[in-house]
Amino acid sequence: MSFLLRRNLPLAWAGWYDNFERDPEDPVQKPWLHLGDGSPADINGLGELHIPSNYSSTDGGGESYAYQPFTPNWGIEMELWYPVEGLAAQHFLVYFSDSWTRIGAAFVDMCGIWLRHAPLAGGDDINVGEHANPYTPGTSIAAWDSPVSFYGQTLTLRIWIDNDEWLRVWLNNIYVGSCVIRPGFKFGPDRRCVRFFNNALCDVWMRWVDHYDRTSSIPPKTVWTSTVFADDFDRANGAVGNGWTQIGSNAEIVNNSWSTIGTTNGSRGLIRDTGVTSGRIRVEATVGGNIGPSSTSDSSLVILSNSAGTEGLAGRILSGRLYISRYSTALSDDPPTFHDLDTQTDGVAVASGDKVSFSLYGNALWIEINDTPKLYAHTTFATVPVTNSWAGLRVGRLSGSDSNSWNDVTIHQGV
Repeated sequence: MSFLLRRNLPLAWAGWYDNFERDPEDPVQKPWLHLGDGSPADINGLGELHIPSNYSSTDGGGESYAYQPFTPNWGIEMELWYPVEGLAAQHFLVYFSDSWTRIGAAFVDMCGIWLRHAPLAGGDDINVGEHANPYTPGTSIAAWDSPVSFYGQTLTLRIWIDNDEWLRVWLNNIYVGSCVIRPGFKFGPDRRCVRFFNNALCDVWMRWVDHYDRTSSIPPKTVWTSTVFADDFDRANGAVGNGWTQIGSNAEIVNNSWSTIGTTNGSRGLIRDTGVTSGRIRVEATVGGNIGPSSTSDSSLVILSNSAGTEGLAGRILSGRLYISRYSTALSDDPPTFHDLDTQTDGVAVASGDKVSFSLYGNALWIEINDTPKLYAHTTFATVPVTNSWAGLRVGRLSGSDSNSWNDVTIHQGV
């Protein structure tokens, strides 16, 4: 079963659902096709796609579906019976690549999600891997313990993609984790087709699969229509004032920017009550002024803080690294206790004059640099109440190095 909604290209949506409830096929017929080595899959009399073991594969052979979503925001879900056991490391892999229907399809620079069974390495887990091609071992860029054992129970896997780069995974309706695909492996037009590789010693039975376009979790910028507060710090050097609450000492306005001062290591926060309790808030600020970015000491944009500045969420920046974190001790600690939800260390550049923003909308958190999203996180692990209505900035000094100062700040509420 499939659907296609198309008025013009920006509104083109598509989806394909296959529950394999048809006469048996051995091998499975188009729009499925077996690629590479190993035995082709078949549709059995129970209405299941039976995928044989291909544990000794040399080229990642398996089944691929011809069609793919149209937009950068899409998902795929499937129900599996995957009775993997034993001490050997094994996995069932869901790749995404170009379509086998395209002449000259290359199947290179692919991203894959591994359901890995590895008792000697900790048990069952879920990895996201980047693969130069189907037959080269991939590089794991994220890994999470599976919330359920693979053996002996039905598995429902859901994968959501936003902007062809932010990947989230659920297993049996339990959120597992997220990561950002590196630019060279990013999905895109004709790079969203699914391909399966059963590198396990057992066969796998798939009961249905659903591959579809979806609405992005990242809203359009038009949702940020209301400005709660803005401050350009263009006033005399010294205390900030203007309704802000500073958490900690050794920070003030210097050269029309809010900056760490002195030689004492530690963190300093600057927050105010926004009145926003909807879970839709955005803080934007310009890097620099008095001090440019540091590779040693990080700064932050802060949301969902309590009034004491002892819990909240921080979008943290270094000159070449981003973090989305929950903090659980005071913004004035040396340093605060951070629990990272996600990090990005590849392709990040932050310079004086850049505009950095940290946003929360629904279950999505993300950092933008100059209006381009660079890092995302899902709020499931955040455990910070949206009723925390304070927001602002953070600077600091670590190992004798100052973080960047902030040249201005604007706080928005989303509709």
